[in-house]
Amino acid sequence: MRMRTVRNQIRLIREHLEAMQRDAHGLEYSEWKNEVDSLWKHTFAQIGQMKPGVQQSALEMIKELWTTYLTHYALET
Repeated sequence: MRMRTVRNQIRLIREHLEAMQRDAHGLEYSEWKNEVDSLWKHTFAQIGQMKPGVQQSALEMIKELWTTYLTHYALET
């Protein structure tokens, strides 16, 4: 169940990041970023409650997107 939740949140994060890319200088950018930050927080909370084997799979699943997010968006305000 938690893995399904994480998959759904990752799908939402991808959609938000695409919107952020299209609207990098727009008025809604900060709102998109706040929502993405919240989704990541919830995602990691779900992963933190998984058993170790499933947790490792979940971390591998989000690795690329998390790295992209950190590289391009994490330090922006």
